[in-house]
Amino acid sequence: MTYKKNREETETQQDRHFVTALARGLTVLEAFRPGEATLSNQQLATRTGLPKSTISRLTYTLTRLNYLSQAGTSGGYQPGLAALSLSSSILACFDLRRVAAPLMRAFALEQNVSVSLGMLDGTDIVYLETCRSQARVSVQLTIGSRVPVATTAIGRACYSGLPRAEQDPLRQQLSERYQTDWPRIDERLEAACAEGRQVGYCASFGEYEPEVMAIGVALPALGPGQPTMGLNASAPAFTMDEDNMRQRIAPALLALRNRILPTR
Repeated sequence: MTYKKNREETETQQDRHFVTALARGLTVLEAFRPGEATLSNQQLATRTGLPKSTISRLTYTLTRLNYLSQAGTSGGYQPGLAALSLSSSILACFDLRRVAAPLMRAFALEQNVSVSLGMLDGTDIVYLETCRSQARVSVQLTIGSRVPVATTAIGRACYSGLPRAEQDPLRQQLSERYQTDWPRIDERLEAACAEGRQVGYCASFGEYEPEVMAIGVALPALGPGQPTMGLNASAPAFTMDEDNMRQRIAPALLALRNRILPTR
């Protein structure tokens, strides 16, 4: 997440409760992505939009508090044990994840696909759990990975499951994110959601990643104020065609959702 002008404006709108230093420190932690080794101060400055001098002070502080650790050879930074502990405690709050995980593992092995549980976060879906089959080639996404709402099966499923009062502001955010590409993306999103209302799932066949076939279903919110979640099943296009995804994987994924929900 880049520390852009709109965030600076938020700080200066006479909000005496807003702690700028804390917001900047969290922005640094948000800059790390799954699968990356380390990031230097310069890379963090580029990614966050913060001055390098500010980044140096923040990484020093976060390292002292064990939210970052510094690699001995490269001198770059990576999330530390305190960040891991924090993320683990957050993930532990999601009872649905604990219920779903063993069922998802069995599903991935039985259907020879990757299956993921994700949560709506702004215009993205954040993965809370992922399980891959034992196939030599599979979709390589991990816990903490972020994928867009508008072009992925799980994102479309979550969007279609929202009440209209929540869809409208999200749609506005999406239009701002995609700008000139929005009319085309919006058309596909609405078509996918319309189909989803008919068949019970949303699809994305090569639209997010050209070689990825995916089916997604929404999970009802656990209660008032709780985040919207979804499940998806995905596979490389050379191992699974559209007919197979629709006829075999989609019904199985719907059945998986139904197995998870009664146990909440």
